[in-house]
Amino acid sequence: MRSVLAGDLGGTKCRYALVGEDFTVHRVQHVATVRERPAFLAGLERAIAAVLADLPPGLDAPQAAGFGTAGVVPPAGGSILQAPNLPLDGFPLAAHVQQRFGLPTTLVNDGRASAWGEFLRGHAVGRDPLLCLFFGTGIGIGLIVGGKPYGGAANAAGEIGHTTYRPDGHACPCGARGHFEAYCGGRAITERAAQDLGSAPTGQWTVGGVVAAAGGTDPRARAAQSLLDEAALAACTLVENACTLLNPAAVVLGGGVLDGWPDLRARIEAHVRRHVRPPVSAVAFAPSLGGSDAILWGAAAATGALWP
Repeated sequence: MRSVLAGDLGGTKCRYALVGEDFTVHRVQHVATVRERPAFLAGLERAIAAVLADLPPGLDAPQAAGFGTAGVVPPAGGSILQAPNLPLDGFPLAAHVQQRFGLPTTLVNDGRASAWGEFLRGHAVGRDPLLCLFFGTGIGIGLIVGGKPYGGAANAAGEIGHTTYRPDGHACPCGARGHFEAYCGGRAITERAAQDLGSAPTGQWTVGGVVAAAGGTDPRARAAQSLLDEAALAACTLVENACTLLNPAAVVLGGGVLDGWPDLRARIEAHVRRHVRPPVSAVAFAPSLGGSDAILWGAAAATGALWP
């Protein structure tokens, strides 16, 4: 069976694996994301070498490599122009991987890769246009139109997390202020928790930990709930705006924030039903099927080596 080496380069962790043409994922390797480029590249190379070291029976050696990555990938697809959570700005990553492992390499924005994977394999398979929104460390978005991800004139479409929610509001990891990501991105939520609530019971705040604090008897419960209410309003507004603008057939919601805060998914859907006008408000909602696997499927699809 044909295969592709695929990677998910995220702001918190990176994941590398082989993807077969039947969408199976093999030989998964996880690496924590670090902010220093030499250490990041060393971890990437060790993980890829481990993936390639022992091919599963019946799986051919990979024909290509594809990576879904946070940030803006230029039309040539060989580097990342803006990667606020990765130490890779301007680095020729595709050429580096090809030189090191002999595999033609393609880079694709991770939100776009996720959407492509969900379109090919997920709960909203074949729904077109398909809008996918992923609330993780940052906010990823992918829009499928005519069976392919929409990239825009400079392949930079979709940075909805870096559109403005509140002018001159909270600082965003990208350096600007008031962006949606500064309110409902996972990194922003946990950093605000550390600032407003103090030390976490387990040493480091997670989104799930903030949710638990809001529902508990801790004296900080009210402050935790206030933080979550602010994040929820931002997330709901973002999805409302996207649906009104794009009129998708379906919306897939996923990402680590929703894993730690499951009630947010229903809250977003109810908000859209209440505030978006018909017929747009009839949009279907679906959870992500693949999660990180969807990014791997989409990154594999971007290479053109497995599926048309």
